[in-house]
Amino acid sequence: MLLAACRAGATVERVEPVHIEAAKHGKIEERVLLTGELHAANSIELQVPRTEMWQQVIKWMADDGATVKQGDKVLEFDTSSAAKQIEDKKLALSDAEMALDSAAALSRLDLESKEVELEQHEIALEKAAVHADVPPELLSVRDAQDRQLEKKRAQIAVDKARQDLAAQKEQAKLDLEVKQIDVDKAKRAIDATEKSLADLVLAAPRDGVLVVEDHPWEGRKYHAGDTVWPGMRIVSFPDAGGTMEVIAELSDVDDGKVDVGQAGTCTLDAYPGDALACKVERLQPVARSKNGRGSLRRAFEVVLSLATHDDRMRTGMSVKVELHRPAKDGVIVVPRGAVVGDKQVRLESGELRDVTVGACDAQRCAIDKGLAEGEKVRL
Repeated sequence: MLLAACRAGATVERVEPVHIEAAKHGKIEERVLLTGELHAANSIELQVPRTEMWQQVIKWMADDGATVKQGDKVLEFDTSSAAKQIEDKKLALSDAEMALDSAAALSRLDLESKEVELEQHEIALEKAAVHADVPPELLSVRDAQDRQLEKKRAQIAVDKARQDLAAQKEQAKLDLEVKQIDVDKAKRAIDATEKSLADLVLAAPRDGVLVVEDHPWEGRKYHAGDTVWPGMRIVSFPDAGGTMEVIAELSDVDDGKVDVGQAGTCTLDAYPGDALACKVERLQPVARSKNGRGSLRRAFEVVLSLATHDDRMRTGMSVKVELHRPAKDGVIVVPRGAVVGDKQVRLESGELRDVTVGACDAQRCAIDKGLAEGEKVRL
């Protein structure tokens, strides 16, 4: 009959068994599971240089995992903007030098004019002095007085011409100093841009394996064409023979479940049978977005130290992290299958009750409030 019913298109529904269990006091040993990667604790990092151009574009970079020698080019940024700036600044330098030469020529002309004027007044003073030296008894009283007055006027004119010449020299000196400052400033600007141009090509600081770092908000590694800013870490050269550490992520919904100093075990996915003791050394204080700028996922970076070092360890190996929190004894516990969401449990009748869910392990959860010992729940 069952076969006939199937042939007739009838649907046979499978009924899941209902499990009923009573809430009871027990002990919960909560575990926090994380995933991470191995990283060298010590490495040389190459960052985006600080130059006059605030943002840079990666023009070329060596492949992730490439073996390089000291001095090999590993990273190059786009230099077209810097090269254009050098040309513009060379033109500015040429303009500043021409302005300096022009100011110097005009100053020489002005000084020569003032010197000629002074010379003329000195000649006039000498003539007036000769006329004034004629004995007064040979002249009328009025002529003698006029000649003395003319001498005084000539002396005043000489004094003024000398002051004008001195002022002109001082003014010319200041003008030339200002023009020279403009020239020196233009030369320094060219030197700074040329240095920036040289800084845009980075070489390997030592022999080793190059590791391309992850883009902080794109959820991938850097590649040519990316726009970057000063201080961003683009590539690194890990010390393969040194101490290794694990960098893992803690979801922001698990905030508070991991503390600095917390112990646990770290297991390399490549060697699942060899668990290593590890400890939380650093915990990022602020959660950051993951997998793109618009992603709602946020996580804290967790850095763990390993108790032992294994020659099989390589940077980039994936790691499973299991951290242990202090056990809670004598709490009301129910199977995890009875917990709905993170704020309710399903009772034997099928009714949902609001509760306060505490720590959970792989099979059970502690109920801090809302459920008494002996009450039955449905899984």
